[in-house]
Amino acid sequence: MTSQLHQELSEFLDAYFAAWNRYDVAAMRALWDEDEEQAIYLAEECEPHHGWEQILGYWNVDRSKSERLLTWRDLTAVQAGPDVAIAFYHANWSTYIPGNRLYPKPFGGPVRISMVLRRKPDGWRAIHYIEAPLASIVQLREAHEAAVEPALHERLAAKGITY
Repeated sequence: MTSQLHQELSEFLDAYFAAWNRYDVAAMRALWDEDEEQAIYLAEECEPHHGWEQILGYWNVDRSKSERLLTWRDLTAVQAGPDVAIAFYHANWSTYIPGNRLYPKPFGGPVRISMVLRRKPDGWRAIHYIEAPLASIVQLREAHEAAVEPALHERLAAKGITY
């Protein structure tokens, strides 16, 4: 990946995640190529959305009462053609939905994202977006590993045990 492509896509992702964190649907939509009739959007919690009617149906849900914080990191990108890039990155979502009896506290999780973008005269625009959550067994293992007391890690390190 060239440093220019990395910089351009990093700026795109910063703008896209800022729009999501404000839940500004118009700003989110402006970062997509609306000339692409078969745009695909797949959030981890639902079936794929094909085309603008379905994507906007997903985005236009009233989320004004909830709070969200989405962050991204570790961008890898490939210039697949003069006007096409494929981006892969890690993200984390956190949300709070007031009054939700199943999740009365904030909750969230990690996700991996693959995105295809097309270069337009006004910059990169998304045409394909797929979230891939970690398998539940991986999430469970990571939670158990994170729960280990630091003192045990220190004792193991003192014995020369590395992992």
